[in-house]
Amino acid sequence: MGNTPGPRGARPETSRNDGRVKTIDLSRELTVARGAIAPLAFGWLAMAVIATVFYTLTASAPTLGETTWHDVARMGTGWWMTTLGGQTEIQGVAISLMPTLMTLIMVYVSVAVFRRRLVARWGEVAAAAIAQAAVVALIGVAVRPEGVWWPAIIGGAIMGGVTAAWAGRDELLVWPWLARALPRTGVFLGVLAVLTTATVAVAFVGGWSRVTQIHGYYLTGAVGTAGLLLVQLAYLPTAFIWALAWLLGPGFAVGQGTHFSVLGVESAPLPAIPLLGALPSVGDGYPWVLGVLAAIFLIVGAVVTRREKKSLPASLLDSALAALIGAFVVAALAAMGTGAIGPERLAQTGPVPPVMFGMALLVLGLPYLLGALVHPQTLTFLRARSEATAEWASDRRQAVKDRAEERAAERAEDDERAGQDELSGDDGVAANTEERNEPANPPAVEGSEAEPAQMETEPNATEGEDAPTSSDVAVSEGETESALGVDGSERD
Repeated sequence: MGNTPGPRGARPETSRNDGRVKTIDLSRELTVARGAIAPLAFGWLAMAVIATVFYTLTASAPTLGETTWHDVARMGTGWWMTTLGGQTEIQGVAISLMPTLMTLIMVYVSVAVFRRRLVARWGEVAAAAIAQAAVVALIGVAVRPEGVWWPAIIGGAIMGGVTAAWAGRDELLVWPWLARALPRTGVFLGVLAVLTTATVAVAFVGGWSRVTQIHGYYLTGAVGTAGLLLVQLAYLPTAFIWALAWLLGPGFAVGQGTHFSVLGVESAPLPAIPLLGALPSVGDGYPWVLGVLAAIFLIVGAVVTRREKKSLPASLLDSALAALIGAFVVAALAAMGTGAIGPERLAQTGPVPPVMFGMALLVLGLPYLLGALVHPQTLTFLRARSEATAEWASDRRQAVKDRAEERAAERAEDDERAGQDELSGDDGVAANTEERNEPANPPAVEGSEAEPAQMETEPNATEGEDAPTSSDVAVSEGETESALGVDGSERD
């Protein structure tokens, strides 16, 4: 049976049990653990040496008092502990804000070392985490810096595990959903980094005069100036984190009672640190920036969707995962930019990580997801729906038109029928009227046959002659009766 090459970093396997006691091969884990020591150890030495050099150059300064070499080493070690999430005390003042530049340098070196060690198993990732936590614990126990430094042990374990897993991502992070979401996540974070960098640049250009003015307050020589610049450089990435918090809307604080956000600025007396001269002035803010951010990520999501040419469900899933991972990264950065820089009100600085997570999802993630809907399948569906809607509307209009024509025809028939009924009714009324107006034949009266003929032969009344009235008729009848009575009496 021939041997075939296995995956990178795989243990050799035996094909038969020869009866000997089996041993666990931890050579790979030990190799990775040895590599995990160097990044943290050299980071600690660098910060301790920097503190020692500045102490040497300023040992005669009255402000140092009775500070000894051991105190300087403890101060440098405590400052290094803050790079991993610990806390130190300098002259009784608690300092926990992370010098993010040193943290990022140690992260970069750790990834490079683990890449060379060919991390390929989760056991090696665990070895890296344990080794870096052990380095922090040993240095802390040996030097015993001021302050609550032990949380740095947890920070060291997290750094070791995350950097080792990322270094071996080709062998470890092979989940299909993650592999599909990483390209869109890279675009998401890349665009956000560009926007944040532009915000920092605008802030420094606008506040450069204040930065130089505050720096001029410090009457220091070349060594003091170099030290001041070096300390601010160590916290320069924190300025980018704060700019990101300002841009997304949650904002950040530089002491209690202050709030710097794109939605408005509330300020209070600040420490005289030149870097803080770039902070925005008090005002109502620029709420429209949130709309611009949403529009940018909507367009970016649409462009990425059209470029990748995946199905609509796959595009939606990838964009949703990218938005979720991106929001988690934003929250992690916010946690790195939060801490104390002094006593009392200066014990609260930086953004709030959970709020940053929510706003990143709302302002950036949701538009990024909606951009995935700008997909050929969506356009085809909308086109089909539009055509179906237009056809339905046309049919509806035709049906309404036909119904109107039917009602008009029915109305015309009703009008015609009503006209015919009216005409027939008028004819009947006219016939009845004629029947009522026709005179009845009077009964014949004895001795008066010649009277009608005589009446017919009488000429009509001439024009203009008054017609006989009822009184005249009554008088005539009376005269006739009297005449008859006279005649009768005479005849008798």
